[in-house]
Amino acid sequence: MDITKIYQYKLRKLFNPRALPFEHDTLFLQYWDGELDEIISVKLKNKSALYLSWWNELFNSIKVDEIISDEPYDQNYYQFFSFLRILPNLLSINRTKNFYNKNLFSSYIVSQLKSDLSFLGTEKENIYKTEIINYLFYDMGFADFYYHYFLVKDNKLYFRYSSDKIIKVDELINTTYNLVLKYSNEKYHDDLNIVKKQQIEIIKFLLEEDENFIFTLEDQYLIYLSPEKFIKTYKNDTDKIFKILVSFLSKDQSALNAFVSKMIIMNYNYYILKNNPNEILKLKAFCRRDNLKFFLLFKSII
Repeated sequence: MDITKIYQYKLRKLFNPRALPFEHDTLFLQYWDGELDEIISVKLKNKSALYLSWWNELFNSIKVDEIISDEPYDQNYYQFFSFLRILPNLLSINRTKNFYNKNLFSSYIVSQLKSDLSFLGTEKENIYKTEIINYLFYDMGFADFYYHYFLVKDNKLYFRYSSDKIIKVDELINTTYNLVLKYSNEKYHDDLNIVKKQQIEIIKFLLEEDENFIFTLEDQYLIYLSPEKFIKTYKNDTDKIFKILVSFLSKDQSALNAFVSKMIIMNYNYYILKNNPNEILKLKAFCRRDNLKFFLLFKSII
């Protein structure tokens, strides 16, 4: 999928400013506010290139706002327009220090969304992916963390249209464009359809299982980013996981190594400690009398 190639390029660019660029017929990256920011943009037929986040420039957004503020539209649907504005940011690049944690969290969450969690059972897989995708969108600037606007069921993404109704996101995108086409200049209809296609492709990318997509990053421990590999290794050979965690304290790690290390620590947090915090005592026992080693690991975990 083309979105996968673009996302892989983003990961490479975070650590290598001279990474080879990707080629795409429709999407490209434009510099924004200096050389550390690049925003995903779309080539259109009847308008100069547009930041994908600015899709609302192609229709009368004031009129559409008036329409969806009234019944029968639900207030949650009003929020969906905001979501479509922030969605493309998943592909944009920001290499400033202030964005380090956002890059780390989003990279980790995307890797988990694209992983096969079926070994945990369907119910747990749905719960975990619902939880983390809502956190991803919240961290990107959408709505609040305490209300789950999105629901994942069998690797399909749904939007909570109202308190008692959910709808598939790709279907809601199509419905949304049926509405905005009524309030746009006809010459922009082809452009709107181009934008719609890219938005749907990003949604597909997020939940299309492909654990290998992130393995373009070279790190011998990257395989433990896989939740199945990590959890099964932890159950069968806990000390092996602890040895790997201790290795992350090395000062010889490159920026890429440190990034991968922190994502694997997130696996330990999310799949081991989240529901069983007493498991931290096993790590303490592993470190034995080396209190400094345990303290540094504990600090990283926190």
